[in-house]
Amino acid sequence: MQENCQSVNETYESYLKARNSVGIVNLSHLGKILVSGPASLDLINDCSPCRNPDKETAFFTVFMRGRKFISEVLVLRLSHYRYLVIGEEGEKILKHLKKTRRRFRATVVSDCTKEYAFFAFHGSQAKEFFRDLEHRYIYRAKRQKYPYIQLLAPIKDEKAVMKHFLSLNFKPISLEAEKLFLYNNNVILNIAKIPKAYRLGVVNVLYPLKKAKAKAVKIRKYELEKNFLVTNKDKIYNDRGRTIGIIHCSYRLPNKKNPFIIAFLKKPAQSAPLVRVGKNESLIRPVFSP
Repeated sequence: MQENCQSVNETYESYLKARNSVGIVNLSHLGKILVSGPASLDLINDCSPCRNPDKETAFFTVFMRGRKFISEVLVLRLSHYRYLVIGEEGEKILKHLKKTRRRFRATVVSDCTKEYAFFAFHGSQAKEFFRDLEHRYIYRAKRQKYPYIQLLAPIKDEKAVMKHFLSLNFKPISLEAEKLFLYNNNVILNIAKIPKAYRLGVVNVLYPLKKAKAKAVKIRKYELEKNFLVTNKDKIYNDRGRTIGIIHCSYRLPNKKNPFIIAFLKKPAQSAPLVRVGKNESLIRPVFSP
């Protein structure tokens, strides 16, 4: 697996190289749970309160128990009755699937984390490169609203896969550099860390829920007009000084002086919103709103 020990400048450099080419990131550390049997897809759908596509070979969704968020997962169809569930919270996903399996006895749930290598591809040329390339374990899934390419391989071929794509002049990217691709394509990460007052509303925007009632939350991306260091402890205010939302995260892009923030609003901003950092204030310019 690729070590995540790059400096900020190295992360920016690898991001810029991959952005106009094809970048490959090794995600083999993610948890991988195999669900097999005639009721395998029914079990997966029972773990998720979302409207999942039944005919897709790959799709992202969320696992929840009632109103409790478990994890965002990628589901890959290996064959008619075999599905691989991939996510960062491997142990939680496995526990949730095994507990739900009690109602689906015709299924088997097993941990296959150490059996498969897993890769993702980003960059402006990735779609073109894989356009006419068909392979059993090449998948195209949309994470929230960002589509990109994934590749599954036997763990014994992990190094060979990296070597092959690097020989094609693909650019290796770290986990931190991949976050820049995800953030820049408006993907919300670390959903489990969103405060409970906002979490269900955010999930309902990203993956519409079938039944759960969630309070309306608006997801916004802003660019600060000043070079402030902001954290998720800072809040979004309107021109009257009233809190209208929270900051989920901030990040910087190469060649950009000021940071970007992803925020969640419970109240509409009637005028230009602002961020208050200590005694300092900065207006924020809207960049994205789904």
